[in-house]
This record gives sequence, C-alpha cells and structure tokens, in this order.
Amino acid sequence: MDDLESKNSEEKKDDSGESQEKMIQEGKAAAILGYIPFMCFVPLIKMRDNPFALKHGKQGLLLFALEIIAIIFLFPKISQLFWGMILILCLVSAATGIVYVTQGKDWKIPFIGELGDKLKL
Repeated sequence: MDDLESKNSEEKKDDSGESQEKMIQEGKAAAILGYIPFMCFVPLIKMRDNPFALKHGKQGLLLFALEIIAIIFLFPKISQLFWGMILILCLVSAATGIVYVTQGKDWKIPFIGELGDKLKL
C-alpha cells in the first residue's frame, strides 16, 4: 500500500512540475514584454491566468511608473544625478528580469518585487 501511495505522490509531483514548466514556457514572451516600457500591460491584460507572466508584468509596471517619475524629475540639476541613478537601476533591473525570464527562473526585484506581489489587478 505504501508503495502505491509513494508512486501516486511521485506522479503528482511530476505532473505539477511539468505543468509549472509549461506555465513558464507559455508565459516567457509576455514576461519579457513586461520589462519593456509601455509593453508591461501585455502580460497584465493578455496573460492574467499565467502567474509567471503576471508577476513579471506587475514588477514591470512598477518599474515603468518609477521610470516615468525619474524622467519627470530629471529637469532640475540638483536632482538630476539622483534620478539618473534611479533610472539606471530601473534599466538594470529590467535587463536582469529579462535574463531570469529567458532562463525560466523566478526573481523578485528588491523592494519592487514585494510591492508587485501586493498589487491587486
């Protein structure tokens, strides 16, 4: 009896692992678009049923909002250096997110990933 139960649990693990991999593969393209400014809405609208793509879309939306704020505040010279650094950090985070997506890995951007998890869309 124990052998049958362990065999069934192993099959369930394989099925969930395969479905997880399938979800990641289906959501990769949309997740990549999530990190490109203005395109972050694609996974939020088209891939709402894919948690992988939706999570990266939420992070991309927050990055996009931060990028807009950074661009707006680039005008005064005093804040130019500060907001320029923020913009560079956003671009590096977006590029890192794209790398993780292409590898099929889950990654939370420090600080922003937590906010993305709290977004109710």
